[in-house]
Amino acid sequence: MANADVTLEPKHDILSAGTEVTFLDTGVIKFEPNTACDTSLVISCAVHGNETAPIEIISKIIDDLLAEDQKSGQRVLFILGNPWSMIEADRFVDVNMNRLFCGDWQGYDVSLKEVKRAAKLEAYVANFFAEEPVTVTQRMHYDCHTAIRDSAREKFAVYPYVPNRTLPESQKAFLARADIQTVLLQQKEANTFSSFTSLKYNAESFTLELGKVKPFGQNDLKQFVGIDYALRELIAGEALPAKAKKAVDSFVVCHEIDKTSDAWEFFIEDSAANFAGYPKGFTVWKDGEESYQVENEEEYVVFPNPKVPVGQRAGLMLKKLATD
Repeated sequence: MANADVTLEPKHDILSAGTEVTFLDTGVIKFEPNTACDTSLVISCAVHGNETAPIEIISKIIDDLLAEDQKSGQRVLFILGNPWSMIEADRFVDVNMNRLFCGDWQGYDVSLKEVKRAAKLEAYVANFFAEEPVTVTQRMHYDCHTAIRDSAREKFAVYPYVPNRTLPESQKAFLARADIQTVLLQQKEANTFSSFTSLKYNAESFTLELGKVKPFGQNDLKQFVGIDYALRELIAGEALPAKAKKAVDSFVVCHEIDKTSDAWEFFIEDSAANFAGYPKGFTVWKDGEESYQVENEEEYVVFPNPKVPVGQRAGLMLKKLATD
């Protein structure tokens, strides 16, 4: 990998089939096919540098596109988000990059690596969408992650909140094809990378949680055949299926867990997996006279992390929606 502290001058190349390849920066590469296409597709990973399985999958797809072993049928912007934390094999170096988008990086020290990078990534995405040909009718963004902890539902998607928007059946079908049978429908705007492309550019965007964090070389890539296949189909220009062939369960956030003070107490066990269930009346947290008890017959926790700084989100409680 090139020195991650250096912004590269864009470098262009033309493949034998006419696909134009532009190396925009370290970990940022654009493919423009020499045919009419209807989709602008952003595929990102390594916003957290220790989430290695998506890096390995997407790097192989890029290699195959460059070797012309993978068909290039749609315009694609690939982003490996955080090269410094990839080198360090850590989640981040200075600050969690996936809380810096939608312009929130402006509230941080702009000399920090992740802060500068988030600003650049927003600009690369903005330019990518601004340059799309008139044939393009849809925008998509799949931001690929793996989770810190185990999950009762190994693979799941997070669908960012956009006012008055519902999840299309075709995107639910994409998730099913990718072996993702759980989707979390957010109920408020956020500052993640997928929220940025949803809110600012009306893209159908998802944060995809594809398993658990493991070091490079320790991933069983057979567990990721579904997402690899689904992304390759889109890149090749295949249309999204009209309807999911497998059930995709939907969950909504019913309570956002915020760490409100140094005296705040958290009663979810440290070993709890994502989507662990808790019965009605269970006390999730307490801070003095304030507390939250499970209000529905059963609620499920995701992203529990009591070690976050005061004022930040320490997890989410979900309820499952009835199956259609």
